[in-house]
Amino acid sequence: MTKGEILDIVSTLFTNGFEIDQTERFPKGNIIFNILKLDKLGAIVRYSILFTKDKNETQLTNSLITISKTFSSKPLIISDNFISQTCTTHTFQKFYAFFGGIINTGLILIPNLPDILDELGRNKLPIVLQGDAFDLHELYVKECFQFILQSPTRRYGKERLFESIPDGIVICKNGMMILYDSKAYINGFDFTADDIKRFASYVDEFNNRYSAILGKVFTFTVITGKFNPKVKSLEKRSKELYKKCNCNLSCITSRELGNIVKLIREEPDNRSSILWKNIFSELLIDTTLVQKEISRIKKDNLN
Repeated sequence: MTKGEILDIVSTLFTNGFEIDQTERFPKGNIIFNILKLDKLGAIVRYSILFTKDKNETQLTNSLITISKTFSSKPLIISDNFISQTCTTHTFQKFYAFFGGIINTGLILIPNLPDILDELGRNKLPIVLQGDAFDLHELYVKECFQFILQSPTRRYGKERLFESIPDGIVICKNGMMILYDSKAYINGFDFTADDIKRFASYVDEFNNRYSAILGKVFTFTVITGKFNPKVKSLEKRSKELYKKCNCNLSCITSRELGNIVKLIREEPDNRSSILWKNIFSELLIDTTLVQKEISRIKKDNLN
């Protein structure tokens, strides 16, 4: 399995609600993922999946069965070259067909998206929506990130299998992993030392689990209706986070996230050429940064 193929597998598992508990690597790029997720009734469902490019079935099947017994999971083999006599076997095409690609709900097409996001980010429910403002803010943020970054995005919400976990994760195509938290507060969001400590624990947890496959978390992004601290205070908190977990902090207001989506909608041909890593290196992210990137792309004829 190539690095790109493994990334596609991991992205597919992540965005469909699975947690990777353990990986087992074998010669010739073969790999076994032990994965789990909660079903709708709260029970844990476990699988041990062997992804292999071997031409014929090998002793790896026995290894898979042994591992699955230890993990109390159902063993599966994903192969385009053979069908196992002892384990359920699917092709790679069928594996990806089970889960499908990125699902877009169309939320990013709403004309007044910046206004909707601004109200949700201030924990106010727009008159055109029904539900919980905090929950809807998380949902809209996830859709926006997925659209602008063209990358698998997982919103965890209330389905949390372990303690130190943020609201969501974006697995960007260029190997840049973003963790994010959505904050919908009426009086604006204040960073505290406890917040930074908690964000650092999220980063450490993900780096410990997934850095060998996905690389380390590049930035932790906070999205809210209003940031109360002044820039100097935000810079101080950013330095605190970097010292704790070697990770950047980036901040986006909900309205600016909506404005960025609106801008990208008007510049679809330039979306893939934007160097998002440059943008998410900044502490404060706004539409101006994205516009500068688009101007650079047009000037250099990069699209």
